[in-house]
Amino acid sequence: MKTIKFAGLGWDGYTGQISRIREGVKELGHSLDLENPDLIYCNDPTQYINAIKLKRKFPKSFLILNFLDVPWHMPGVIKKLTLEATIMKKEANIVTVISNKVKKDLLKFYDGETEVIYNPVKDVKLNKEISKINNYLYVGRANDPIKRVKLIHETFKNEEKTLNKIIFCGFEDPKFGNYLGVVKDEKLTELYNSSKFVLLPSKAEGIGLSMIEGMICGAVPIMCSDNLTAKEFAPIEFICDPDHISFKKKIEEIESNYEKFRKLAISYGEKYKVQFNKKTIAKNIINIYNKNIE
Repeated sequence: MKTIKFAGLGWDGYTGQISRIREGVKELGHSLDLENPDLIYCNDPTQYINAIKLKRKFPKSFLILNFLDVPWHMPGVIKKLTLEATIMKKEANIVTVISNKVKKDLLKFYDGETEVIYNPVKDVKLNKEISKINNYLYVGRANDPIKRVKLIHETFKNEEKTLNKIIFCGFEDPKFGNYLGVVKDEKLTELYNSSKFVLLPSKAEGIGLSMIEGMICGAVPIMCSDNLTAKEFAPIEFICDPDHISFKKKIEEIESNYEKFRKLAISYGEKYKVQFNKKTIAKNIINIYNKNIE
C-alpha cells in the first residue's frame, strides 16, 4: 500500500469531524502532512479558502472539498451557495457530500461530479450491561430553529417531572430539562446506552449523527417525516409526523413493546458502527483519491 501524505482541514472543535477523520487516516497507515501533501481534504466550507491556498502552494496535490449541508432556513442562503458552488467548480478536483439528501440539495447549485462519503460518528459503542435509567436524551445544537427543540417542549409541557429529566448535551442550553453541556465520548456512550430514546425533532439534518450513534448504542431514535435523512438512515418504525401529538404517540407506540424496537435499533447500529467508523470514512476519502489519480 502506498503511503499518502494527507492534509485535513476543517473545524477542529470536539463536535467537528476533521480530527476524527485524521485519526482514521493515521490508523490506515498514512501520514498527516501540510508540506507538499498528496491529498488535501477540506471537511467544511469555513476552511475552503485555506484548502485552496494550500492547493495553490502545492499544485500537484489532489483537492477534495466536502460539503456539509444546505441551510435552507438561513437568510441569503441562495447567494451563499451559488458562490460556494462557483468556488468548488473552479478549485476542487472533486466534491464530496455527507449524505444522499445533501447531494440532491447541492445539485440545485452545482453540476459537477460529487461522491457521498458520510461523516464519522464519535467513539461510542453498545454496552448491554448499562441499564436504561433515563427516558429521553437530546444531543446537538438546541437553539437553531431547524433543530425544532420546541417540539420536545410542546410534547412534554404538561408533564413537568418528565420535562425536567430530559437530558440535553451540546454547546447550547435549551433552558429546560437537564443540560449537561458538551460531554466526552466516554460519557456520551454511557448516556446513549442508559437512555431509552434519542429525540431528534429536526426539520432537516445533513446526517443526524445522534440518530446513528443512538442506534449503535441501542437507544431508539424518534424523528420526524420531513427530515429526509431520517428516511435515508432509519427504519420507518422510528419516524412520525412533525407535531407534538404524533411525536408523543410514536413514543407511546414504541414504549408498549420497547425490547422489540430496541432490537431493531441495534440491528441498524451493527451496520452503522462499521459504515460510519472514522477508519471507514478515511478509507472512503483515500479511495476517491486513488481512483482519480490512476
